[in-house]
Amino acid sequence: MILWIMARFKEFDTDVVLDKAIDVFRSKGFKATSVQDLVSAMGINRGSIYDTFGNKIRLFNLALSRYQIDAPSQKLLNNADTGNPRKEIEDFFNGLLNRYSCSEEKRGCLITNSIVELANQDKTLTVHFKKHIKNLEDALYTLIRRGQETGDITPWRDPRSLARTILASAQGMTIISKVNPSQEVLSDIAKTVLSSLD
Repeated sequence: MILWIMARFKEFDTDVVLDKAIDVFRSKGFKATSVQDLVSAMGINRGSIYDTFGNKIRLFNLALSRYQIDAPSQKLLNNADTGNPRKEIEDFFNGLLNRYSCSEEKRGCLITNSIVELANQDKTLTVHFKKHIKNLEDALYTLIRRGQETGDITPWRDPRSLARTILASAQGMTIISKVNPSQEVLSDIAKTVLSSLD
């Protein structure tokens, strides 16, 4: 006897529910987020979560990847080899300012939050975070070197050291925004960092 099994069609948009999971992870962190928190926020049952995304850690990894698509750093990564060097770095900091200088965004950056919470506690995530930071550093280094060649960025600073300093400042700015998202405070940080390009 042949049994016909009709596959159940998903009645939800995976990107939409992933965005809802991102909101939970940003607000509560990975460890404090329960599967029930995700069920409530995503609007789908546990079975659908496990069937579609796997376990909590796999869902979290998918959320990190999706979050990165619209993060201010993505444009920097995309345009490191072709964009106007100084403008790309300025746009990066303007993106941080626009995203984090409001009270609603005290959740901070999902990636930065996760580095603080989880680095060195999970080998797979640690590798992911190290790669992300290295990619950002390399993108900044490339932009600085290109800017130095065109005269748009001071040639007197070591490009690798300057890239690392700018990256550390961006990460620190994101963390500060969680407790003080003041436009004035974050603008001061951005302006001082960008002045190092002169």
